[in-house]
Amino acid sequence: MDERLRQLKEQVKKGSISAAFAMAEGFKWGYFGAPDPARAARMYRYCCRSGNKKTAAQGYYNLGNLYYYGFLLSDEEREKQLRLAFSCFVKSALLCHSPEALSRLGDMYRYGQFVEQSEDTAIHLYLRANQGA
Repeated sequence: MDERLRQLKEQVKKGSISAAFAMAEGFKWGYFGAPDPARAARMYRYCCRSGNKKTAAQGYYNLGNLYYYGFLLSDEEREKQLRLAFSCFVKSALLCHSPEALSRLGDMYRYGQFVEQSEDTAIHLYLRANQGA
């Protein structure tokens, strides 16, 4: 096992959320071998359960991006990907008014991805994101 991965696993066992995020990113981008989006998703879900609203919001946002950009499901399951991404972005936005999540939700409304296209809703979400919610 990669020494970096072993150290991160030990830190996660001790409760380090930053180590969990580092592991998730490593799995997502293949820093420990081949990219492994499923393991990245598990680590982001771990972060979602952290008990800290900001950390959980970031976990949901990152998990949503895995779905949004198609890392986890096949292209044939695009509607399911977008539904799960939307759910994650909403949770992130509700937990701590994440500007990133609000902006991504704005994109989904702007382009009618999973939701009915609405320029008004998109603009409202972009403005909320710009204001820091």
